[in-house]
Amino acid sequence: MTALSPFDGSEVADPDRNQRLADLLLEVARTLDPGVATVLPSRLAEDPRLDAVRGVLLQKQLDVLARLQHTFDDPEKLAAAISEILPHALALSGARDERLGLVLAPTMERATEASIRKDPNTLVNILYPVMGPAIRKSISERLEDTLQGLNQALRFAFSWRGLRWRFEALRSGTSFGDVVLKHTLVFRVEHVFLIHRKAGLLLEHVAAPDAAARDPQLVSGMLTAIQDFVRDSFDEAGSTSASAIDSLRLGDLLLWCEAGPQAYLAAVIRGNPPESLRVTLRDTLADIHRELHGALADYNGDSTPLGDLATRLEPCLKKQVQAPVRKLTPIMWAFPLVLLAAVAYWWLGQYFENTRVAAYVDSLRQEPGIVVTGVERSGGAWHISGLRDPLAVRPADLLRRAKADPEHIDERWEPYVALNPTIVLRRLQASLPPLPGATLTRTGDTIRIQGGVPPDWIEKARALVRALPAGAPSVDLSGLTDVEDPEYVRLRESIQQVRVYFDSGAPDPSSGQEVALDQIAKETREILEVARRLGFSVRLAIVGHADSRGKQTTNLGLSIARAEVVRSLLRKRGVEPYLLSVRGTGTLEPLKEGEAPDDLSLNRCVTVTVVNVSE
Repeated sequence: MTALSPFDGSEVADPDRNQRLADLLLEVARTLDPGVATVLPSRLAEDPRLDAVRGVLLQKQLDVLARLQHTFDDPEKLAAAISEILPHALALSGARDERLGLVLAPTMERATEASIRKDPNTLVNILYPVMGPAIRKSISERLEDTLQGLNQALRFAFSWRGLRWRFEALRSGTSFGDVVLKHTLVFRVEHVFLIHRKAGLLLEHVAAPDAAARDPQLVSGMLTAIQDFVRDSFDEAGSTSASAIDSLRLGDLLLWCEAGPQAYLAAVIRGNPPESLRVTLRDTLADIHRELHGALADYNGDSTPLGDLATRLEPCLKKQVQAPVRKLTPIMWAFPLVLLAAVAYWWLGQYFENTRVAAYVDSLRQEPGIVVTGVERSGGAWHISGLRDPLAVRPADLLRRAKADPEHIDERWEPYVALNPTIVLRRLQASLPPLPGATLTRTGDTIRIQGGVPPDWIEKARALVRALPAGAPSVDLSGLTDVEDPEYVRLRESIQQVRVYFDSGAPDPSSGQEVALDQIAKETREILEVARRLGFSVRLAIVGHADSRGKQTTNLGLSIARAEVVRSLLRKRGVEPYLLSVRGTGTLEPLKEGEAPDDLSLNRCVTVTVVNVSE
């Protein structure tokens, strides 16, 4: 058994048709026998009679939906249906709402880019008929204007008038050729003809007040005949371009023509006109075509609909007369000389300043510990940048020697550690305290340190050598000898032999220990002076002790308290607190082993140790 689709009438397989058939037969039995209806419930979700009624009432709508579904399922039919209404929809959307254009613009741009990328000749072929003649004409006009300015500039380059014009160009910021062209260009537009292009008839003619009279109709006829002759004789066969004579020279007279769709302008000029005159002719012709386009297209020999054309053409009657040449006065003679002297003075100043800056840069490059990475001049100042070791010579000192102006020099130096032997020698000399018996010298790339010095000085020298980075010059320490100062040794041994004793369990010294404390304070001041003379400093480590009786934690605290008391007593005797450090050992570092009363008494004390500290 099959079921029909409500959309297209095609047969669709029903996977549970047997179940549906059984439900229908059961419903028929319930309808025929009321007893069965009371025993068995209905298995149908809805009454089939209602479904039949819906089929009768909605048959037309179901048929329409079926045809629409069939159209949607067939891509060719759907495309044909959309193509019939798409142009009308686009037209309505474009007229009522501009959002469609905004949405389609990116797609059209990408399509155009893809087309051009695929075949650039397509765009070239489209633009060539318009851009080609325009580019050629623009280049030709520009070259003619440039050559005209160049000829005039060469003519007046080495004259007094040329010097004055050079100063004017410098002051105004324009080129010398433009200034020469401005002062030497002399021209006058004598006649302007407006001729209808198709009919060849004269539409209007204007002339300068004192221009030689000619029959305008005859001149316009001759110009039309010449244009037709040139076009017929030299245009390529089948050419559709509207070519015409652009310019024509006869002696002092120059004919410039500007062609338009319906008419063209012909100007008879005496002299050498500027290129701006051609722009005036072109703009005048464009205004006439824009405002009288319909009248020109319908022209039949009657110029009345065109109105007053003479007023429109009068702006083209331009002229320029060269100013009279004035004689040079003494002041005018002196001015170029003063200007020349000022320029020479400025140039010499720049030359000497550049020489001094160059000498300064060379001295920087030769100085150890300085690396010049950039030298440039901009904004009227020199900008010098590089690397400088803190121990290298100060650039300001070199600048004074070179006698360069510091106002015109901007320097940027980044710090770095140089490995030059001279800089390493300076670094060791600055780090090691000076001693009479120690000498630091440089032999080639090797630094030698020699002399008899205290052991702590030797240890500091070795530490500095170990801290040098890889690639540093070698440092020879074999010439150093360990020398102990007798006075320092005597004082150190005397201080370290003194002991301050305490009673059992007491944190304060026993009676009679003031003499020991006074000796420690006195000899500490003496050893400080000796150490300062030798180039190092000392510190006192105060160590507290306790006997073995009692708990270890108690004895440790008691030993620390005894050391603190001794430090306080030494401070009262003038010993600086930063020289004193405190440590308690409890029973861990006994001065003598044993439980005898003398041994226990000996361990209840405070000792002092002298510690060397290199500066």
